[in-house]
Amino acid sequence: MGATFQRVASGVSISLAFLLQRTPILSHLFLVLLGIFGPVYCPMITSVSLVLIHVVFIACQTRSFWGMIAAYRGVLRHSRTDWPDHYQRERNRIFQRDGECMDVLDYRHVQHCIILPAYKEDLSTLRETLDVLASHPLAQTSYRVCLGFEEREVGAVAKAEALIEHYQTTRRAFVDMAFSLHPANIVGESAGKASNVNWAARFMATRIPESEHAYTIIDVLDADTLFAADFFLSSAVKFALAPASRRAVMMFVPPTIFDRNCAEAPVFTRAADIFWCCAGLGGIYPSSWVKIPTSAYGVSLDLVKYCNFWDCGPEAIGEDMHFYVKAMFETKGNVYAETIYSPASQCNVVGGEGNGPVSSYLNDMRARWSQACRHLWGSLDFGYCWHRLLTGSFGQSVKQTSYMALTTTEDEDELDDTPFCDKAALPMKQISIFAEDAHVQLASPTSSIGTDATAVDEVSVLNLQSGKAKEYEEYHDGIVVPTPRRAEEDEALMLTAQSEIVSDESFRIRVMPIASVMARLYEAHCMLAHVTILMTILRVYPHVVHRNGKMSFTDPWVRHCNLSTCATAFFSTPFASSADVPSDLAPGLQPAWMMPDIIICAMRLAQVLSIGGIAATVGMCAAHDFYHRAGAYTRWQESNTIFSRWQQGSIRTPDGKPPARYLGMEPLQRFQRKWPRALLDFVAVPSALLYGVFPMIYAQTRHLWTVKLTYVVSAKGKGVIVAPQTADAVAAVNADACVRQSMDATRSRPSEDVVAFRHAGARQRTSGIDMEM
Repeated sequence: MGATFQRVASGVSISLAFLLQRTPILSHLFLVLLGIFGPVYCPMITSVSLVLIHVVFIACQTRSFWGMIAAYRGVLRHSRTDWPDHYQRERNRIFQRDGECMDVLDYRHVQHCIILPAYKEDLSTLRETLDVLASHPLAQTSYRVCLGFEEREVGAVAKAEALIEHYQTTRRAFVDMAFSLHPANIVGESAGKASNVNWAARFMATRIPESEHAYTIIDVLDADTLFAADFFLSSAVKFALAPASRRAVMMFVPPTIFDRNCAEAPVFTRAADIFWCCAGLGGIYPSSWVKIPTSAYGVSLDLVKYCNFWDCGPEAIGEDMHFYVKAMFETKGNVYAETIYSPASQCNVVGGEGNGPVSSYLNDMRARWSQACRHLWGSLDFGYCWHRLLTGSFGQSVKQTSYMALTTTEDEDELDDTPFCDKAALPMKQISIFAEDAHVQLASPTSSIGTDATAVDEVSVLNLQSGKAKEYEEYHDGIVVPTPRRAEEDEALMLTAQSEIVSDESFRIRVMPIASVMARLYEAHCMLAHVTILMTILRVYPHVVHRNGKMSFTDPWVRHCNLSTCATAFFSTPFASSADVPSDLAPGLQPAWMMPDIIICAMRLAQVLSIGGIAATVGMCAAHDFYHRAGAYTRWQESNTIFSRWQQGSIRTPDGKPPARYLGMEPLQRFQRKWPRALLDFVAVPSALLYGVFPMIYAQTRHLWTVKLTYVVSAKGKGVIVAPQTADAVAAVNADACVRQSMDATRSRPSEDVVAFRHAGARQRTSGIDMEM
């Protein structure tokens, strides 16, 4: 009986997930039908839908306006705060209130594990990011940097080793610096930032001593994201001052700012990124129930482990939002997110060089379109959250019991012809999976080439069905699975790390944060398309259909649309029309159908709400430029002034280090928006359709048949294997030794910029030795 119930429940869950994945595009189609047939057959539903959508629109835009004002004030206040002094004052206040400070940590002991996922990033981009981080006063005592590279990137190992040699071996810039290589062939994973971050975070969770997990923050950055020093300092202070129970569920959410290469980007790209930035800031003001991060954020390592790290499937392509909403459901709405008003400096996306200015401009536009499609592919989170809500999936999820990488081949065409080579002639390879038993010693990614397999001497044979039958219908052999080795050491396995501070039973469901999450998901993934679709159809809808078949698209007669008329239409006569139709009309001009009063009243109310929303949008754009000046210019100018005074000796610090208000090295490239010329960018309002509505509908239409978004990556095929879903197993696969050696050589081969970087570092070290002599 129990097994039958589980099968039925599983079937219902799968069917529900199938439906919810397609709900956003189905809702758009429903509104198209509602706009076409609603005025005739269901005017009440049409009018209520129109008004409610516009109420959400004006609420969203007003909140974004307020969020921009809060961000402008917050950035200035944040950069002018002496955070060590703030820490001491708050610590004294806690002591006076409670008589003790047992829960308060020393903020200098808080560790930042900074993950920089990178795939085919220029060496110069990574160097600028690392230079900025290395300039921070806390870098040498609190920063653990992990470069998250992809195994399929040519020269990744050489690039990582060169950077580590320069920043860690030579300069000792950080407490620790390592790199991970994320395999491209893990079962169930999709290529992207989420899977890369997940792999790097699991690796760092084993590298960091377990005794330090309780006061470690995982900071996720894009490779080109630059933070000022006060982001990490203020995060450490807030983390240290929080009670232990709160620290375990904390996140740190900064605003974003596009302040680097704006001059190179098309006006439509700049306008779209401004709207994107404002939408993010509109949800992270201090009193907000929900603070969804955008691109870069911090999260306590305890919360990361409690949530079983990051999801890696297609539904997690919007890794920042997905991790946040996942954490909200895992903790039953108990995530405590702190807004850190130290903006994350980011670049506008640009395309490759064209044959001329026009083709280059179009390439930039296409690059922004691709980025918009990736952003809106995250609307899969809409179905994910509704599925968890409707199935009551609140609390910690059941952990996976297997996690394994597949073999990778060089040539995809060759793979299609011969999926596997002769097993008898090839060595066995062991690769890492989940293990519930902490005594099972498994291969885990290391700071060098640890994602490679480890040879296994003795294995037990287990036949399994091969995967992807559609691609390899003629292949029906099994694979060989080794018996895992037992070991006393390495019990804190990367893939089974659990949080010991928080427990599922300690959380109570908080309704308002969950409700706010659902509302924000609607705003992000449906609202803009709903407003556009329904209002556009009703704008071009005929108001009168005459008996001779002709249509009038405006009211030819006076219509009394006042409060009394609207109330009567809503409560009594939703199909009625109160227009003053002349009695002496020719038979052919008499109305056969007229737009009901309730629709006219709803459209006029929606128009008023739209005007309010547009006014809030104008205010939001104006406030953005004040925020942009504060984040891109004012705070850096004040920081540089304080640093100069410290260098001159007019400001003294107890430890001889730069003052706490010093923000570190500023970005090499900085763009200032100057009034009133900057306001011309906002004439590019069509970018809201070009990079908002159209990519949304495009992505959600594709969700009808797929959840996979294709990335352009290096030509590496994947050997497809179905692995056992058991806890006590380590997968062994037949890997082509020649292909694997070729991959190792390719990944380790340094590119020209890496060679030049190494030579420059060698010359600097040699000159330093000569000067000492």
